[in-house]
Order: sequence, then structure tokens, then C-alpha cells
Amino acid sequence: MALPSTTLGALVHLATGPTNLQETNALVWVMLGISISGAIVTFGFLVYAIWKWRDRETSRRPYG
Repeated sequence: MALPSTTLGALVHLATGPTNLQETNALVWVMLGISISGAIVTFGFLVYAIWKWRDRETSRRPYG
């Protein structure tokens, strides 16, 4: 069974083109970088807020 030349040409074009992963790989890395930097900023603000507004009286208070 022989394929028509247009169908064969389309299959060859699909086989030689970039894959979906290759097309979206850069976008995935950019989104990963944005999410990691956002997490670092958020965690940094959390640590700063806990450090800045901590209750210093609790260090001399007995617990238990």
C-alpha cells in the first residue's frame, strides 16, 4: 500500500519537527524560575516579619 505524496510529506514534516517538550522547555524553565524567586521572596518576608515583630518578653518567661 503506497501513501500519497502529500500524506508522506506531512508525516516526514511531523517526524523532523521539534517535539512539544522542545517547544515548551524554555517556558517551563522561566515559570520554574519565577515560582522559585516568588517562594524565596515570600519566605524571606516571613522570616523578616517573625524576626522584626517577635515578642522579646517571651525569652525571659518560664514555660511548662
